[in-house]
Amino acid sequence: MKCKSCQSDYPQPDIIDGIAYFVCSKCGHVQEEKDYHVYTKAERIEIFEKEYGIKLPEEYITYIDTKQSWVVKLPPCTSETTQYYFGAGFYDIGEFSGLDPEEDRSIFHSASLVETWGLPEKLILIDGDGHTWLALDYRESAKNPKVIVIESDTSNSLVVAHSFQAFVQSLFPYESVYDIEGNFIHNGFIT
Repeated sequence: MKCKSCQSDYPQPDIIDGIAYFVCSKCGHVQEEKDYHVYTKAERIEIFEKEYGIKLPEEYITYIDTKQSWVVKLPPCTSETTQYYFGAGFYDIGEFSGLDPEEDRSIFHSASLVETWGLPEKLILIDGDGHTWLALDYRESAKNPKVIVIESDTSNSLVVAHSFQAFVQSLFPYESVYDIEGNFIHNGFIT
């Protein structure tokens, strides 16, 4: 949650008798939230799946908590715009979007981001910056999404994997593909 005075992120609140007290560590602003409830991971998943009418892949739920950066090799580009955005052949994943609706990087914001960037409905955005996204694609199935990369200019996409499980098997730790300066290294990675 953001401070209403300075827009900094509040640290975790102190909860006393069901009232959460958020104290901004930057400006000292105090915000009270009555009947504040801290949801468990399982409760957040249940709320999200009910709200979006989909089933999250079990493997995604595991990867939400990892703070490691990953790289996935992409299939060949099929259009001029996918060539422009994904022509390097790799997609770098900084961090998978989480399950906290109060955080900036949350899958709970997928619907509004899809609308903002003019992307097709039934996508759950799990990484991206506005122009390019990594997404769970539920357009064909509410239980078994494909993993795609999509660009927001014309909504052209590439299927990275036909399941999240297959996607996970194709991930490489960032440091096995790039050096500390971001230069491509082989380290057994086949291009």
